[in-house]
Amino acid sequence: MKKVGKIFAISVLILFLFGTTITGFGINYSNNNIKVYFSFSVPEIDEILIGDESFDKITVKGLSNTFNFNEPCLPIKPVKILLPYGQIFDDLIVETSEKISLGYNYNIELGQHLIPVTTGYETPKQSLQKSDVGKYPGKLYSVVGTYSFRGYKVLFVNLHPVQYDTESGEVYCYKNMNLFVKTKQSSLKETYRGLIQDRDVIFNMVDNPSCFETYPKPVTLNAEETYEYIIVTSQDFSKSTNRNYSFQDLIQSKINKGLTAGIFTVEDIISNPDFEVNGSWGDNNPSNPFYDSPIIGDTEQFNDEQARIRNFIRYAYTELGTKYVLLGGDADFSDESQNIVPVRCIYANETGLPLSDDWFEEDDIPSDIYYACLDGNFNYDGDERWGEDEIGNDEADIDEADLLSEVWVGRACIDSEEDISNFVMKAIIYQNSNDPYLKDILFVGEHLGFPGVSEWGGNYKDLLIPLIPEDFNLETLYDRDLPYFWTKYDLMDILEADTPHIINHDGHSYYGYNMRMVNSDVDSLSNDNYFFVYSHGCMAGGFDNPDGYDCIAEHYTVKTSHAAIGGIWNARFGLGSNNTLDSPSGAYDISFFKAIFEENITEMGRASHYSKEDNIPRIAENGMRWCYYETNLFGDPELSFLNHTSGVPPNKPEKPDGPDKGKPGIEYTYCTVTTDPEGDDVYYWFDWGDEKNSGWVGPFPSGQIVCENHTWDKKGTYEIKVKAKNTIGLQSDWSDPLTVSMPRSKTLFLNIFEKFPRLLLLLRYLFGM
Repeated sequence: MKKVGKIFAISVLILFLFGTTITGFGINYSNNNIKVYFSFSVPEIDEILIGDESFDKITVKGLSNTFNFNEPCLPIKPVKILLPYGQIFDDLIVETSEKISLGYNYNIELGQHLIPVTTGYETPKQSLQKSDVGKYPGKLYSVVGTYSFRGYKVLFVNLHPVQYDTESGEVYCYKNMNLFVKTKQSSLKETYRGLIQDRDVIFNMVDNPSCFETYPKPVTLNAEETYEYIIVTSQDFSKSTNRNYSFQDLIQSKINKGLTAGIFTVEDIISNPDFEVNGSWGDNNPSNPFYDSPIIGDTEQFNDEQARIRNFIRYAYTELGTKYVLLGGDADFSDESQNIVPVRCIYANETGLPLSDDWFEEDDIPSDIYYACLDGNFNYDGDERWGEDEIGNDEADIDEADLLSEVWVGRACIDSEEDISNFVMKAIIYQNSNDPYLKDILFVGEHLGFPGVSEWGGNYKDLLIPLIPEDFNLETLYDRDLPYFWTKYDLMDILEADTPHIINHDGHSYYGYNMRMVNSDVDSLSNDNYFFVYSHGCMAGGFDNPDGYDCIAEHYTVKTSHAAIGGIWNARFGLGSNNTLDSPSGAYDISFFKAIFEENITEMGRASHYSKEDNIPRIAENGMRWCYYETNLFGDPELSFLNHTSGVPPNKPEKPDGPDKGKPGIEYTYCTVTTDPEGDDVYYWFDWGDEKNSGWVGPFPSGQIVCENHTWDKKGTYEIKVKAKNTIGLQSDWSDPLTVSMPRSKTLFLNIFEKFPRLLLLLRYLFGM
């Protein structure tokens, strides 16, 4: 029988049995066991056409589908389990409710071929083979891996609530799945900093936040000096002032926003023995908090400039409180004078890519995630390939790459003082802008020529429309919707006369070609409002200059004082797909805009890394690791898309709220709140009245209650007051003071009387007490 009772009977059964949402909640952590329960919403099955063949597409609201080449595309539930402090993953069990059959004789959609989004490449003819007979996925869960974020160990697991039998065509599913994770004691060092902001970042990432209770209490960084924002560049460029703007000006702009910031030179870093392979922060030193295991093979490859720069960033992250890293230099391997901050090239071996030997580049993907994800050494087996998955690792069944970032990284591909001036000038002007154009977004789609629904770039772009808030102005420039294919002149007219803030592009590209413009076209632009580009195109971000010239992403961002404030471009092939809008490049694109408009992650560097980390559950799918590695941020990682500066200072903070009496030596908590007239983030400065203060803490969203702790050492009466400043440094008035009295502690006398009870009787006798 063909899909027996599919439309009516199954719908009624499912609506009766299933909830309409997905839920997951940690029950508890005890005896090295974590329990998390999930319920799933109504599955939907629709008939679709792929080419001339009819398939069935099954989806579950809130879940993504797998997209492995030539295998059935089925819903998965990504689960992120925070492992207890000092513990590692040992084993897991999944229990389910009773199996519910959705019918037979289904022909489930198969994962399609991937296609490079590049110019001058003719897509070969391809065909799908019927998937192997059996049950897919044939298991209730898949372990993706364990990755570390700022000392918090996170286990990634995919649950498979929907199963498919290819022989009978049966689709069946489970309403409930219960996940039981067992852990065991770890012998590895912990890289846990324990900072409050670290916990805030990861809190919404995991499905069992109750395990935070197993970690030491979070603290504020206690260091003589901190550098939340750092620039790594050459000695020559660190102090360059021969042009209108320098890196020193960029640092000062960060300080004016309330950040601590500084410049560190490549020369100082590589000459410092602490950052060598056997130095204090080297990968072969057991005292290094990031130490995993002894290096296998030739240690010299772990002692090159890239490794030493990364070791320095580890030090800055751990000891200096660093959050943002700007790599201030080009990475042209062919020209030593332009190889200022060298890049680590990463390996991603993908199957199903229709690339000939002349095109296939799998082990030289320029990727700055090496400088952002600081756990491990990216080369566990010590061979010539960095960042291999667990299959490629010859020594252990573990992913060589750390996929969760400790710091947020961007790159300014400068190789001249003029480049620096262009980059810094645009960054400062942009962050101080409140121009109405910041609400303007342009989607750009070309004719891709791929089979079926994949023919038009505009089809891919349309998937992002639901993410754009209603108060933004969205325009499109699609070949699909025009009587002719738009030209570069059409786009250049828009960029000059009506510049959008954000451009999202899907179309063919190459190293010196993007959005139908070449390098000289970008150089000729004269716009004064700067745009940000997210592009699926191939090679446009190949900043290692494999073809002997600067890629077009460099021209957008540093080779002109106009054009772009930043962007995300692919260093190698962007990956589209046949007959479907599910593609690796598209998945990262969607997550990037999800970060900005749904998760309120507005800094360019944070949004860039969020887009990668949001797709870790799919990292083993064809093309996903490839795109994770090759997408790089060209721009300042700290710049925010939405939270631009205000010309008005924050309002006067509320009078601090907390105890007005206490005892010396005991810690007390005081809270306040203020708002910024234009919604900018704010910093707070608590003056404790005893010649001590909190320093600037934050930033925090406007209107969020902020609390700080303090301990007074001596008796006395103190006035606590608070002031605030916004992200460009405009300060509020001081709050009204809260007067706090700290009388002398009676603890000493009570202890004496407890030890000498007759003394109290004597005092009473002598003084008539």
